[in-house]
Amino acid sequence: MTRGTIAIHGLGLIGGSLGLALRALPDPPRVVGFDADPATGAAALEGGAVESLLPTAETAVPGLWLAVTAVPPRAATALVPELLASLPEGAFLTDLSSVMLPVLRAAGATASDRFVGSHPLRGSEQGGFRAARRDLYEGAPVLVGGPLEAGSPAGRVAAMWRSIGAVPAPTAPTLHDALVALTSHLPQVVSTALVRTLRRTGNMTALLAQGAGPGLRDMSRLAASPADLWFDILTLNAEKVTPALELLEREVRGLRQAIERRDPALRTLLEEAASFRREIAP
Repeated sequence: MTRGTIAIHGLGLIGGSLGLALRALPDPPRVVGFDADPATGAAALEGGAVESLLPTAETAVPGLWLAVTAVPPRAATALVPELLASLPEGAFLTDLSSVMLPVLRAAGATASDRFVGSHPLRGSEQGGFRAARRDLYEGAPVLVGGPLEAGSPAGRVAAMWRSIGAVPAPTAPTLHDALVALTSHLPQVVSTALVRTLRRTGNMTALLAQGAGPGLRDMSRLAASPADLWFDILTLNAEKVTPALELLEREVRGLRQAIERRDPALRTLLEEAASFRREIAP
């Protein structure tokens, strides 16, 4: 990986963890950063994720090799075009949002030689720099929105991810957004719906905490994620999330009907799910 300057815009969990990982390398690049929240920027600077803070969200940084946007996706649709407009010659930009197509459209067709999305499949229901850690991306799959050819934006971004132990893979942006709708966005909606269902139990609410076993804790964990972030993600990727929800509704309806009828076919539904679970997460 080229040892030029890397500028990270957004220093919460995702951007802060990237800064910590890069600065922990034996031969680290120069890492600078910016965050719209001064307290987050100060925490990232004090915590060692960046060596200095930028006064504004700009890319006119001496020796800039790579600019990274690690902000909520709706903010990225506004920030990415702004940064591309001031990107120095020879530098390029990657956005770490969990949706690619909306940001790519905002960047414009002419940005393909300077911009690529790269989505690390690591995160937490916790946010902010306080949750950042330098080993977050070790072994993490990273979906990169283009072929990983040497010298291309995707190839250069992939080299950065490999340097901190992540595992990049090329993924077309359209396929990416359909895939994460099923594997990330749908689980978030399911967790939210489960917790909202429990919320409707009224006078049983006080008993839920006493009876909450590991299954409920596991299934409800995602519902604690930041509402503003997930509003952006789900609405920006509504085109892909909606068909996934339709499939889920069909499955829930089938299970409800089988339970109501005490249908022996319910056993088959449960067995099929258990078998497929072993295939996707052995």
